[in-house]
Amino acid sequence: MAPYQLPKDAVWLITGCSSGLGYALCEHLTKNTSSRVVATARKPSTLESLPTGPNILKLPLDVTSDSSIADALTTTLKQFGRIDVVVNNAGYSVMGDTETMDMDQARGVMEANFWGAVRVTQRVLPILRESNPKTGVKGGLVVQITSMGGRLAFAGNTFYHAAKFALEGFTEGLAKEMPPEWGIRFLCVEPGGVKTRYAETATSGFDTSARLEVYKNPNTPTNQLLKYKESPEATKNWAEPERVVQVLFEFVERGGEMPLRLPLGSDSWGMQKHALEQGIKELDQLKDVSNSTSGEEQLASIEFLK
Repeated sequence: MAPYQLPKDAVWLITGCSSGLGYALCEHLTKNTSSRVVATARKPSTLESLPTGPNILKLPLDVTSDSSIADALTTTLKQFGRIDVVVNNAGYSVMGDTETMDMDQARGVMEANFWGAVRVTQRVLPILRESNPKTGVKGGLVVQITSMGGRLAFAGNTFYHAAKFALEGFTEGLAKEMPPEWGIRFLCVEPGGVKTRYAETATSGFDTSARLEVYKNPNTPTNQLLKYKESPEATKNWAEPERVVQVLFEFVERGGEMPLRLPLGSDSWGMQKHALEQGIKELDQLKDVSNSTSGEEQLASIEFLK
């Protein structure tokens, strides 16, 4: 596949722009670039404070609704003619003990964070493959805002991690389905701690008074994580959202070979490196046990998957 090149007048469609990274990315693009921006949110009124002008389109988009997605994409094509970068950013988290987590809450996290991104991605593929070339631009880029939590799991966030792990697996598999000549690329952006409303909203729905007594020990992993997230001293070292989106834009703009994953933040990079090193160590320890179930021919038969 040819190296990626972002058009100067690229059309960015971004979900979940009412706050956080989505809002910051819209602001950065409209104020600092010649890009055209489609800012979306379930409630368009939350987008009023974003800049206005001919290069920004503010639309309602509920990622859990197929008709809402279709309407937003149709309006975008009517206005700008193509879509170059799709950023699946919409989503939220909820903390709690898995044993007593309300299943409606759990399904809601999966529906927004995973299935919402899947719905949008499915519907933009024919646009990137068939509509964009008619405007002289081949393919495009789908950016999935996952998380350090899409590669590593921590206590108290099991359904958030399940959604982000699923999105990373979905994206990795889908990326391998794309013939190079289509020019369609994918990027999983994996931020660590960012100073958005995430920490506040992730813990605000956690009714600690209703927990089972066995989970109330302050030394349990979930309670240690809660204490960390609620500590201003800890979160003051998190990244500024404006810096995160600036780095993301500059990374996409420089083009070249596009990796599948982009950790952002020293916490994300450092924790992932540590986990990979531990994983290699454990894998080596299990080599004899793992290989005892079959001969070398089994590995040789799937060499083509590499």
